[in-house]
Amino acid sequence: MNDKSTLAFALNNLREHLPHHAEEGTLRESMPENDLIAALQDGGLGEEMAELLVAMLRLQFDSMALLDRTDLAQDRWTFVSFPASLLARSLTETWASGQSIVPADYWDQGDHRPAAIKEEQRTLLHRIESERLQQNPNAHPIRMVHVAWAFIRLGDHFLLHRREDRERTGEKTHVLPGGRFNPGDLSSAELKEGPAVLRKLLEPNSQLVDAGLDRTLVRELEEELGLRPGEDYTFQRWMRLPPYRDLAGTGNRHAYTEYAFQLYTVKLTAAGEVRLLGKEYKSSSLAWFSIEDLSAPRRADGASAYIDALHAAWGRDIASQLASIEDSGALPLAMQGESHMLDLPFEGDAPWMIGKLGKEKLLPIPLAQDEWQLLMLLGWHARGFAIHAEESVRLLGGGWVHFEDETAKTLGQRLLIKTRQHDLPLIEIRDGRYLRLSIGKDLLMLASGLFSYAIEGDEQKGGVLHVCRNGITTPWGELAGEALNLEVNRNTLRILRALERGEDPLGRSDLLAGDWERNLRQQLTPELRRIGLRKLWVTENKASSLVDGIRSMETLTALR
Repeated sequence: MNDKSTLAFALNNLREHLPHHAEEGTLRESMPENDLIAALQDGGLGEEMAELLVAMLRLQFDSMALLDRTDLAQDRWTFVSFPASLLARSLTETWASGQSIVPADYWDQGDHRPAAIKEEQRTLLHRIESERLQQNPNAHPIRMVHVAWAFIRLGDHFLLHRREDRERTGEKTHVLPGGRFNPGDLSSAELKEGPAVLRKLLEPNSQLVDAGLDRTLVRELEEELGLRPGEDYTFQRWMRLPPYRDLAGTGNRHAYTEYAFQLYTVKLTAAGEVRLLGKEYKSSSLAWFSIEDLSAPRRADGASAYIDALHAAWGRDIASQLASIEDSGALPLAMQGESHMLDLPFEGDAPWMIGKLGKEKLLPIPLAQDEWQLLMLLGWHARGFAIHAEESVRLLGGGWVHFEDETAKTLGQRLLIKTRQHDLPLIEIRDGRYLRLSIGKDLLMLASGLFSYAIEGDEQKGGVLHVCRNGITTPWGELAGEALNLEVNRNTLRILRALERGEDPLGRSDLLAGDWERNLRQQLTPELRRIGLRKLWVTENKASSLVDGIRSMETLTALR
């Protein structure tokens, strides 16, 4: 007999000696390991080969928890249950007969493979790998992946795209642009090494991979975003993360994996920014995440970022690390710095207000109703406030808005002309199709006439300050309002009530007035500005009051 037939004969002999287990109850047989070795020898294997094969089978069956480990410690094989004995017999029968458990092409790779088969393979790998990790805390990864990730930042938002794997319950939905290094990123000279190059690619600190990661980034940004290096963007290596391990992988590439991440920063050209906006306009796979979104587990809309490697590397510093990344925009926002703080008017013929707190000046820029509505839409989007937009409007990253109707584009040109007449570089138009307000998010405010307030509570106990940014209806969608409810102590409540009546807080003996304006700024201003209100009160000619224009909620209700 040849070696193959000898092994098959020996395995058949071994199968006959495997211990039995009753289908019902706990009656079971135990077999000394030496008897199994002898069975293989009777089948034609030498002693050394028989011992080696039994040792391998022991490891295999034990790893699958088929054997009673108490008996196994005494070199006796006892199956823990009847199903366990069936699985052992099924495997042994398959090996002995030279048969297959799955079709010959089951593990073939490629897009031609049915999705159901890939999902079945993933489920199998996930079960095996997750159990392996659970039972062995010091388990080693069996997959090595090198990744090039790019940061594309416009304003305080970063671009992410939907992960290529199918959406799964509980799985995070988006990831940074970029992707895995693959052998196609090697140069033609490097590929000449043939299969021998694979071992070099699996090294955690592979110099061969490191030399090719820039090509990985270029390939991925063209595939995912349609961007071309040089013409549309430039890039720089920024940081290499510590090795990161996770049970992950798209499709049937799912296993306990070690990842090596190289991070890049990207600077767009003017053409590249327009090209990216066009890609975003046509695609549903791209999304912009704020630093807060990236720091949180999940957004309110259900989207979430798979950047676990960043959280593992930076921990609580993730927000500051992200904030340190340079903006990718081709041109910086025109209006930056406190001297450019701007309050948009509450109606078309109302004045604008510009300047830092206490040094504001009015700008008379009268607008038609439709011009004002367009301005409000652009302002709402620049601030990141909720908008229920019509289908003809696409809200893009970096505060950009795309309009399909020509009316909006014409109005945008009119706004551009009117604001430039007052040396206000606020309106920005790209490629005739994209509009935005060219101002830092934290500098853009809304006139007090767009807000209402109420003070609720007991001057002996404290209460709540309610402030509401009121919604606006435009031809392009509804600009959502937002309510803010701030708890205040009794002293702050008394100060607010005094301001409401136009009284000087310093003149009331029942108040700890002191530097009341600084106290109110520290308590209230950050939250008020978050919803777009620059200030709630004003002091002029030593007289203090709530800011002109803001309406009480009772007055607003009566007007409606």
